[in-house]
Amino acid sequence: MYRPSARRSLVGAVTLLVALGLSIPASTAAPDRINKAPSLPALPTPDRAELGVDTARSIPAAGSSAQGMWITLSQGAAGNSRTRIKMPVLEGSPLMADWNGDGVATPGVFSGGQWFITNAAIGRSTWEGFASFGSVGDIPLTGNRDGDGKADIATFREGIWNWRDSTGAQETFQFGEAGDIPVVGDWNGDGVDEPGVVRGSTWIVPRPNGQGTRTFSFGASGDTPIAGDWDGDGKDGPGVVRGSQRWFLAKSVTRPDQVDSLVFKVEEGESALVGLQSSAPGACPTATSEAERFGKVEQRKVRAPLLPQGTRRIPGYQEINATLRDGMRGVMVTDLTNRLRSRSMMSYYDPLSTERSREESIRRSANAAFSAAVLYSTSSYVKDNRITRQMLLDFARWHIRSIACAHGAISPGGWGNGWQSSLWAVVAGQAGWMLWDQLSLQERAYVAAMVYSEAEYAALRGPQYFRDRVGIELTPGNSKSDEVSWDLLGPALAYAMFPGHEREAKWRDSMIAMAIAAFARPGNLGDNTFVNGISVSVRLPGTNANEDGTVTNHGIVNPDYTQNVQHLWWAATLLRAGRQAVPESLFLNADIVYRALAVVNFESPPYAPPGGTVYAPGGQIYYPMGVSWGIRRPATFVGVDSFANVYAAPDTNAGAFLAAHAYDTRALQLRFKTGQIYAPGREEESYRLGKEEYALQQVALAWWAGAWKENGRSMQVDRSAYPWVRLHTGYELDEVGGTTWN
Repeated sequence: MYRPSARRSLVGAVTLLVALGLSIPASTAAPDRINKAPSLPALPTPDRAELGVDTARSIPAAGSSAQGMWITLSQGAAGNSRTRIKMPVLEGSPLMADWNGDGVATPGVFSGGQWFITNAAIGRSTWEGFASFGSVGDIPLTGNRDGDGKADIATFREGIWNWRDSTGAQETFQFGEAGDIPVVGDWNGDGVDEPGVVRGSTWIVPRPNGQGTRTFSFGASGDTPIAGDWDGDGKDGPGVVRGSQRWFLAKSVTRPDQVDSLVFKVEEGESALVGLQSSAPGACPTATSEAERFGKVEQRKVRAPLLPQGTRRIPGYQEINATLRDGMRGVMVTDLTNRLRSRSMMSYYDPLSTERSREESIRRSANAAFSAAVLYSTSSYVKDNRITRQMLLDFARWHIRSIACAHGAISPGGWGNGWQSSLWAVVAGQAGWMLWDQLSLQERAYVAAMVYSEAEYAALRGPQYFRDRVGIELTPGNSKSDEVSWDLLGPALAYAMFPGHEREAKWRDSMIAMAIAAFARPGNLGDNTFVNGISVSVRLPGTNANEDGTVTNHGIVNPDYTQNVQHLWWAATLLRAGRQAVPESLFLNADIVYRALAVVNFESPPYAPPGGTVYAPGGQIYYPMGVSWGIRRPATFVGVDSFANVYAAPDTNAGAFLAAHAYDTRALQLRFKTGQIYAPGREEESYRLGKEEYALQQVALAWWAGAWKENGRSMQVDRSAYPWVRLHTGYELDEVGGTTWN
């Protein structure tokens, strides 16, 4: 049941709170000042930043096949960005080249005549065989010899060059002599790379049209020669690396006196290499040409959201606001003085190389960005403990642009289109959407591409089920309600952000299907329920929730997973923010599942003593069958309570439980001067991949939900019939916009 217009007075809520035996803590002062957060790099303003360039430019790089690490350096007016890619260790000569013509150079290795490559530009990847060409002792080189944009391969030995292009055609010729250092470049801008050699500090390259050679002096003996198109004018120029850290880069072979210099250290065991960037200086350094074009088009289709302002008038929201403010300060200080300190001056900080797992590296930062975006866009935040409103915005944008840049829709080998990625993309994507008018064109393009990609993937994957129609567990001990409910957020955000998009029907249909499946109960198989014109009892292939609304995960009835019902209400609120009508399917079983937290009584035995409801007095959480993630996690439930306070029936007492959990969360936080909520260790909260950021994200969700309860527009419910929606896995959209199946 949903009652968006239901309101209770503050007096009534407090009375109910007392009647339920839930305490109301006295107001307490904010924690003492915490460390000042350092400034972030200046970021492009929304009205001045441009997207991409037509001609790729070369960038400094370094690689070590023995260490399995490649690093590229991208320069921009807002600061430098370093991108790392980790590869399996492989003995040989490290390389970088655009192997597939997507506009980004990626690692390669020449090992005794065997060539190995990856087309991934970020994160971790594996080698794939590319060619067998050359032999031990040859010097390997790459270049675009046939003009098709893909790297061709060559070997050099004592002045003899052997080339093989992407079609397999080969040529052999002499250019240079024994002892020369070979280089390759498009010296005249005709789109075809030519050989060159360096003899001491003398460079020798061919003139156009076979008109002899050009000889000039550049660098000094002992320098490492390199070549690249450093300014993006289509012509390669000479370069040298001196002392393993000073790079001198000339405009062209005809203007070797026009030189730029920079510092980029080539560590011991690494080789100086040349990368390739297809985006504009200061833009995502690993973006492909296609991603740049796609994002530029898609961002034009986005409509900025409605942003109702939050309120402190609802019981518990004074504490929610204070917790969000102090927690945000704590997270900023943690990131900028500790976790990401060495990257705090990078425009893009390459999140995939910051942590051991993608979940921690992406979800943790996304939660931080989301919390900052909510506080910035829906509150009166100006300055708190030396952190200004502008610093809050810069921090959010820094995370958003870095996370979106690292997504596979933008950067080859990036994160996304996998387990839980829809949730991470929605958290970061909603943050970007809420700040849409503050983002640069580049940032908008990358956010739009990321959201689009995850919506498409989630729609293709479709619903999943815990049990089949006869009750057999398909995934023993683990309901799919969490995965299905977070997956549906991807299409929901896209549906909200891109009104009238050509994929709109696909996103809506997949969202409806997953909403029906996410918390489907065994009773729905025979209760003759219809939503959006769909006969649920006839069409459902399985179920995910238990009959009483509880959710089984980790082999137990698990409150920490039951609270994922918030994803249904989160999706509904996204649609409201996008001025879209909300399909009634998004409310199927939501009330019943929330009652499993607030109303359902668990008798002991058979359940753990002392029994009772999950929501216990004083804001505590009772776990009927044991604990998965910690014994005191009130912040985890503040988000679902806040949505329930907007959408659930009044007799669930959601407002009272919301206040109790908000008070308890604040009380936990006030034990520390750092803005943190949980004590060190795993007893209170055992989630090790960013527990403070996750708690803060739930508090931010609560603040956002409260804004919609108090100041949001009334909701339009879509009860239209969509009878073609399928409840099995495998959505596809055909050419005329209908729904078909794999």
